[in-house]
Amino acid sequence: MIRCKWFLAVIAILVLFVTTACSNSAPETAKKEKNELKVAISAAPPTLDLHKTTTQIAQKVGWHIFDTLVTLDENYQVVPMLAEKIEISPDGKTTTLLLRKDIVFHNGKVMTSEDVLASINRWRNYSSLGKANLGKAEITAPDKDTIVIKLPAPSNAVLFSLAYPSQGASIMPKEVIDEAGDGNVKQFVGTGPFQFVEWKQDQYIHLKKFDGFKPRPEPASGLGGKREALVKDLYFIPVGDNATRVAGVQAGEYDIADEIPFDNYEMLKSSTGLKTAIAQDTTYLNLVFNKKNSLFANVKARQAVAAALDMDPIMKAVTGNPEFYTLDAGLVFPKDAWHVDNGKEKYNQKNTELAKKLLAESGYKGEPVVFLVTRDFDYMYKSSLVVKEQLEQIGVNVKLEVYDWATLNSKRSNQNGWDMFVTTSSGFREPTAILFLDSRLKWAGWYNNPQMDNLLDQIRESANFEDAKKIFGQAQALYWEEVPTVKLGNMNGLVVYRNYVQGYQYFMESPFWNVSVQ
Repeated sequence: MIRCKWFLAVIAILVLFVTTACSNSAPETAKKEKNELKVAISAAPPTLDLHKTTTQIAQKVGWHIFDTLVTLDENYQVVPMLAEKIEISPDGKTTTLLLRKDIVFHNGKVMTSEDVLASINRWRNYSSLGKANLGKAEITAPDKDTIVIKLPAPSNAVLFSLAYPSQGASIMPKEVIDEAGDGNVKQFVGTGPFQFVEWKQDQYIHLKKFDGFKPRPEPASGLGGKREALVKDLYFIPVGDNATRVAGVQAGEYDIADEIPFDNYEMLKSSTGLKTAIAQDTTYLNLVFNKKNSLFANVKARQAVAAALDMDPIMKAVTGNPEFYTLDAGLVFPKDAWHVDNGKEKYNQKNTELAKKLLAESGYKGEPVVFLVTRDFDYMYKSSLVVKEQLEQIGVNVKLEVYDWATLNSKRSNQNGWDMFVTTSSGFREPTAILFLDSRLKWAGWYNNPQMDNLLDQIRESANFEDAKKIFGQAQALYWEEVPTVKLGNMNGLVVYRNYVQGYQYFMESPFWNVSVQ
C-alpha cells in the first residue's frame, strides 16, 4: 500500500512537471502572437479633446484617434494627410485644400468639407496658434470636397499651424462639435487608424484598430505617409510612479513605458528582453518670469538671472548623464531648418559679477522671490533647486513654494503671488509657434513687446524661407536681450520597450501606428 502511494505520488509529480514546463513556455508564444500593445504613460490626460488642451500626454493618445488636414514629414515639411492636394494662389493669400474622398469617421459617417469647416473654426477659437495665424482668415467650403482659406496678407505660417500636432487642428464630425457647444466634446470620434473604445479613469484608455481607416499611399515619413494599426488593441495605462513603470515593463506587464528616469538607463539598456530608445531633443527646460507684478517686470533683473546661470550643473542635476542633454541658445532645436544662434553670447554666461551689477541696477532690495515648484515632474524639481542655489549666490532671496502640477498651473495663471517657475517648452518647429514670444497669445509670464510681435508678423508674411529665417535671427537676438524666459538646455527622453515590439520610432512624441508585436 505504501509502495502504491509512493508510485502515485511520483506520477503526480511528473504530471505537474510536464504541465509546468508547458505553461512556462506558453507566455513566450503568447507574447509573439498577441495582438495588443500596452503603453505605460506617466499621467492620465486631462481630456482627449485636442482642440482644448496643449498637454503632450493628450496628444500622445489623441493623435491615434484624430487626423489633421496636413501634417509634418521627417524633415518637418508640411505634407497632406486628410487633404489630397494643396494649392496656394500666386499672391500667397489664398490656400485651397482639396479633400481626400471616401474618408470615413469612426461612427461610419463619410467626411465632407462641412465637418472640416466646423472643426477648423472650433480649433482656431481655442488654439493660440490658430488665433495667431488664422484669426483673420475667411474660411469657406465651396463644395463638399474643398476648403478655401483666404487671408488679408500672405502668410507662410498657415499650413504649419494646421500641421502642428500640439493642440492640433483635429478633424471631427460636425454633429460632435455642435453637441459640445462651448464645452469639451462628449464623443471622441475621428478618422485615425485607431478608434476610441473606453476610458476607465485611473486604469486605462482603450483604443482599437479602425477597420475603415484608409492609409495614405506614400511611405511613412515623420508623421506623414502611411499610417497603419498593426495591433488590434492599444491600451494607454497611466502609471504615475516611476519605479512602477520601470518594474512593469521589466516584468512584461507593459510593452512600452515612457518618461523613464535617466538614472535607470544603464541598468535597462543591459537588461535581457528590453530595448531602450533615447528620444533626441524632445523638449527644453525653460525658466519663466512673471513680467507683470513682479521684480522681473524690470528687464535688468531678468538679465541678471541670465548672466548668473551656469547651465551644465542645472542639466546634469536633471539628467545625471550628458547623453540626455545639450546646451544651445536656439529657441528651435539644432537639427531644425529654423535653427539660428543669434544671441548665443548671452546664453550660459556664468558671470557672477555682471549678474550682481545688473541686479543692483534693477533696484532689488532683498525681498523674497517666489519660485513656484512641483515634484510631479522630476526634471522640473531638480532644475529648480540648482537655479535657486545659483541665484542665492548673487544675493537673490529665493522662496520655494511646492505644489502639485495642477495647482501650479492654476497659480501661474494669476498675475499676482509668484515671480518665476520652470517648465518644459515643446519642440517648436516654426518660430510663430513659440508661445512665450507673442504678446497676443497672453501666455503665462505675459511678455509684451510690440517689436517682437512685429518681427513675428514679418516672419509669417515673408515671401521665402531664407528671408523669414533672417528675421527670426533678429527675433532670437531680441529674446536674449529682453529675456522673457531663460532657456536652460535641450533635453532628450528615455523610452524602454520589450524586444518583441517592432517599428517603434520617436518623432515629436511617441506614435504607435506602424508598430507591431512579434
